[in-house]
This record gives sequence, C-alpha cells and structure tokens, in this order.
Amino acid sequence: MDVSLCAPGQAGRRRFGSSQDGHRTKPAGRRHGLLELGIVLDGVHASGLPDFPIAQDALIDWLRARFGVSDVRLDRVSLLPGGAIQNNWRLDLRIDDQTVLLVLRSGPELPLPESRPKAEEFDNLQRAWRAGVPVPQPLWLSDGDLRPAFIVSEFCRGDSARNRLIAGGDNGALLTDLASALARIHTVGATPETAPASPLRRVETLDEWACVLARVPDGIAAGLDWLRANFPSRGAVTLVHRDFRTGNFLVEDGRLVAVLDWEFANWGDPAEDIGWFCAACWRGDAQDREAGGLGARGDFYRAYQDAGGRLPGPEHIRFWEVFAHVRWALIAMQQGERGRAGAYPARELEEAEARVPALARTVAGMI
Repeated sequence: MDVSLCAPGQAGRRRFGSSQDGHRTKPAGRRHGLLELGIVLDGVHASGLPDFPIAQDALIDWLRARFGVSDVRLDRVSLLPGGAIQNNWRLDLRIDDQTVLLVLRSGPELPLPESRPKAEEFDNLQRAWRAGVPVPQPLWLSDGDLRPAFIVSEFCRGDSARNRLIAGGDNGALLTDLASALARIHTVGATPETAPASPLRRVETLDEWACVLARVPDGIAAGLDWLRANFPSRGAVTLVHRDFRTGNFLVEDGRLVAVLDWEFANWGDPAEDIGWFCAACWRGDAQDREAGGLGARGDFYRAYQDAGGRLPGPEHIRFWEVFAHVRWALIAMQQGERGRAGAYPARELEEAEARVPALARTVAGMI
C-alpha cells in the first residue's frame, strides 16, 4: 500500500512504505507476546531498550477500528533512532495483504517539565499540518482508550542525524526550506483558550527549574540574572515549536521532508524559535554557520522574511539566544537526573549533562 499523505507546501513527496533515517532495523528479542522489536543503532546507545508500551492484541484491535477493516496484522515494531525523551516506534502493518508503515510516538515514564501532554502535542501537530507546515501527517491520538497516551502518524523517509547534516556542503535549499517552514509555523495564531507565555514568564519557568536542581553552575546562574534584567516586552503571540534545531527534522536529497519533535510546542514569542535555531550550542563543529550549523544567519533571516516571517531586532534575538543556552543547560541537567533514575537512553542523557560546564562558559561569555 503506497499511500501519499503530503502536506501542502512540503519539500518532497512522502509516503508510507519508505525508509527513515537511512538505517536498517535489526531484531532485538520479543516483548508483549509475538511482537518482534528491532532497534536502529545510532552510534550512541545500543542496549537497554525500553519495552513497547502497548499490548499487541489491544493495539491491533485499536488499529482495526481506525482503519475500518478487520484484516490488520502487526508484523514488526522497531524503535527508531534518536528520541532522548520520547520513544518513536515504527509499526510495520499488513492490511489486506499490503504493507503500511506508521509511527507510534509515546512518552517516557520520566518526562521533562517542558514536555506537553500528548493531547496538546497532537493538537499542535494538527494545527501545523493544517497550516501547511511539512510534518508527518498526524493520524490518531489515544488518550484514554489505551494507555499510556500515544500519537500515530505517517512514517516519513529522510535523515535527521545532526552531524551528517552539518557536515553537508551546499545547504542553501535546505536553509530556505527551514526558514519557510518556521515562518509557516509562526502563522498559527493563538486562540482565545490558549495561555501564551510572555518572555518574562519563560524566564520564570527557567528559574523554577533551577530551584529544584541540586546545584546550578555560576555561569548559568549569571545567565538567569541577565535574562531577568533584559527580557523584551510582550509582542506577537504565535505557535512556537521550542525545539526547532538541526537534528529535529528529516532531510532527503538536500531538501526538508518533515519537522519533527513537537512535544515542547506551545504559545509565545516566535523569536524564541529563531534564537534556539541560531544558538551556538546547536551548530556542532560548524560554528561559522550561525543558522543551525547549516548556513549564514543573514541567508536564513532573508528566507524567513521572504516567506512572511516577521524578524525582530538583533537585541531581541540576542535575548533568546542567551535564553537558549541557559535553557539547554538546565534541560541537560534534568536529562542527567532522568538518566540516573533509569530513563532511556541513560548514556545519552548523561552525555547531555556533561555539556553543562561548556554551556555555562558560553553563557558567561555572551553576557
């Protein structure tokens, strides 16, 4: 079954029945009866797999009801690479003797404070899809009929490995695609029932995180002080992805396929996404490419504006870049605590925490 579920304005054709991330899956034992799990090795973690969260019979019955057919067979479940917080499982289905590939996205037992409930994530993903943002098409939400809550979406092909993307040569087309996608995200306006976070409220959120951590490095504490003294006034309010960075989107043949990882998305200042994408901590070894380690900041800004995005002033963006480093340092410390508590993937979570001293030095140099 070759089902095209393409969003308006997408960069390339996506379909069920394709490969994702350029990896092949390997069998890794059985969970929940006959489910055969596979793991895609990503060079960071290769053991300590989480259990697939749903019993096989219950999931098949649930899928039969969604597809409206009785002939549904689940041939394989594979844990996709990445996912330091959420777990993304590829489902290989046989429906009326045809192959259908989906992704089931479930949360961990130990989430981050920033993570939104699955119902909110699904709603925001639907809003992005309807706005023409290239995302995996959200199909169904289970938030009560089966537990834990999960999202089922289309399976997209592409590469999301940050190091490979940053090492690429000419990223001009990709940078334009990303700027256009971000501008389209920022066309999604808040509704009367939403509660947008002002820049000051976002700083207060970081303060709350810092208060429950054992110890915050001096550079990060100084960064929090600077943010409290330099926050911009409340401006436009839109949907904000809050993790729009290299490594959180799929690319094929140098073009954007889909923006991933919507678990932090919420309402606020769209400049937060610009500061996060351009922050030095996400550029890897390509520090001279200030737009996500992929290209020139000016090129990204121009493409964002050409796509309808409203670019704030440099000091406004600078605030959000300092904020990005402080926020990432605090999240990395939270990840370390999750790893010590047994969350998957423990090694990757501990490696995130090991970056905190360098982040603290970067923040001290920025302020």
